[in-house]
Amino acid sequence: MQRSIGRDRKPLSIVGGTRGPARHRRPDDEPDGMAELLRLNGTGLSVARAVAVLGPAATVARVSALLGTDTSETHRVITELEMTAAFEGQRCIDPAVGARLLRDLSVGERRDLHGRAAEVLHGSGFRPAVVAPHLYAAGETGTAWAARVLVAAAAEAVAEDQLDWAAKYLELGYRASDRARERAAIATRLVAVEWRINPSGRTRNFGRLRAALAAGLVPYPEVPAAVSFMLWHGCGQHVDRALARLERGVGGALTVGPGIEFLCAWVRYTHPTHVERHPDLFSGRPRDTAAPGERDSPHRQAADLLAALATPRPPADLAAAAQRILAGHRLTITTVEALVAAVDCLMHTDRLDLADAWCTSLLAEAAARHAPTWRSVFAAVRAETLLRKGRLREAAEHAVLALNLVPAENLGVWAGRPIGVLVRALTAQGKHSEAAAQLRRPVPRAMFESRFALTYLSAHGEHCLATGRPEEALRHFRQCGNLMRQWGMDYAWLTPWRNDVAAAHLAVGRQREARAFASMHLDLVGGPDGHRSAGVSLRILAATADPHRRVSLLRRAVAVARAGDGDLELAMALGDLGRAYRSMGDTDRARPLLRDAIRLAEQCDAELLLRRLRGDRQPPATEPIPRVRLAPSAFETLSPAERRVAELAALGKRNRDIAAALTITTSTVEQHLTRVYRKLSVARRSELRFVLAAHVDSTRSAVG
Repeated sequence: MQRSIGRDRKPLSIVGGTRGPARHRRPDDEPDGMAELLRLNGTGLSVARAVAVLGPAATVARVSALLGTDTSETHRVITELEMTAAFEGQRCIDPAVGARLLRDLSVGERRDLHGRAAEVLHGSGFRPAVVAPHLYAAGETGTAWAARVLVAAAAEAVAEDQLDWAAKYLELGYRASDRARERAAIATRLVAVEWRINPSGRTRNFGRLRAALAAGLVPYPEVPAAVSFMLWHGCGQHVDRALARLERGVGGALTVGPGIEFLCAWVRYTHPTHVERHPDLFSGRPRDTAAPGERDSPHRQAADLLAALATPRPPADLAAAAQRILAGHRLTITTVEALVAAVDCLMHTDRLDLADAWCTSLLAEAAARHAPTWRSVFAAVRAETLLRKGRLREAAEHAVLALNLVPAENLGVWAGRPIGVLVRALTAQGKHSEAAAQLRRPVPRAMFESRFALTYLSAHGEHCLATGRPEEALRHFRQCGNLMRQWGMDYAWLTPWRNDVAAAHLAVGRQREARAFASMHLDLVGGPDGHRSAGVSLRILAATADPHRRVSLLRRAVAVARAGDGDLELAMALGDLGRAYRSMGDTDRARPLLRDAIRLAEQCDAELLLRRLRGDRQPPATEPIPRVRLAPSAFETLSPAERRVAELAALGKRNRDIAAALTITTSTVEQHLTRVYRKLSVARRSELRFVLAAHVDSTRSAVG
């Protein structure tokens, strides 16, 4: 040892953050005891740095192992270090001192020290979360166990929502591993970590995963997650390769555990086109009876739930099973789809209040944990729940939220769900221009091979029907029905396409066809009390019946609507019944029914229904009927939607703020602004203020 710490030096006292007498004045930002430590050299300084880098794990034995020194000498030096203000009990008590000691090392020396610390801590059996920071600080590592430790530490970081650290550990683990299957598994986890923030299909890690799937390298436990990511972006070939590999494995020694079991149920529920291509995989569900602990797995429970749901008339106890899943399992990267399945089950079994409550809870959790993708998913589910409840404005707001939380190009096939809900909500509110704009959004072709196409096609048909195009609406409704039959999921509770077809036939006066399709829907749901959609069938049948029969059917429709949670459907049924009584001359019965219908329609923001109830029978159009103008200006060529966007943009509002204020998406705002700039011949939004001011002045002059 080149220089020994003086044995007769008195320890520096630290009381209340102040320091006792010292021979040299230290800089104000220098930690206590630093001056003495910096005068060390040789073994003393090396030991101090080793203690600092090991932190709370520092012991004489571990410091000796890290430095390769004799334990007796290490013990003597540490004892002398404890006489300074910065060390106590074989550890550095001030993190600032430790950082200062390591800062004077070169980058290479610091990495080497952390690398040796990682080896010592790993050899001592410390948790991966303790070892991994040293591996990361060391950078490249050639140890065989490093990748395994980094992956385990990343899992702990994910559980604590430390996604940045999880991604760093996994990336280093990917580079540290020299085994192809291990790298494929790590690539899957890297995509999963990124997915919470932004489900992009263009990242380096997504490319790594696609290559690994194509080569058949993804380990079986990681296949369900990998397939889920590919389904989102419509990578059908990669999905089929993975499913074919699972199919061969199931035919051999592979046991179907909860993960694979749920994957099969989820694919059948969301992407049924893949089912017929892999009949052996989807024909049965042999279970691993050797793992009783997996009975409580959320994936096994959700698989059972989806299997029970896949019937024309789901059992009554399904809602209770769904609630057990939601109450018993936390929102994580691996449970998102299982929780979505549970909420969907509540919605499809008409437990709308429960579905709404759980969506609200899951949305709040996703927001608190800074997971935009999860928020987008559950915002879309809640939007559909709110739509079924008749809360149109809130449904539109949540659909817009779902579309805005994730960049448009990364929404994948899932986009069909929020777009469909938004179009239906806007149509029912009479906002046909905005609804049409949503239908012009580009959607992936693969969406039409998923069940999200059903929501989209149904909404497209409703918009066409509301804007006076019943034949075009009929085409969309029939396409929806054809897909459901082709996929073997022609369930009335999923999408009541027969009711939609009946409504389109009724709009063009084909009463026999309307009656036939409405009757078929009633039979499928098991009669008027089988499902909330039976009320719509009864209203359509009433429209084709004689006056007395009409009243009887509509009274039954009102009873069905009252038993459910949908205020909009109740308003429609009450309105139809009130008009039926009025047509028979019974105004005393008609008046309170129509009054209640109007009140409910106002609460739902159902402008289209309000017009009908109030006798406003203006012909629907995608744009409002223009007024007579003396001299049209450039401003007057703007549509109402473009005008609203232009006015807010002129006030300096950002696109995101405009979207929130008008309950539209940022993509729609951008489309409107592009047309506004072209029509008004301006190049930037700062010029809009002058154009709008000139229009206001000219209007005042014309009036005055």
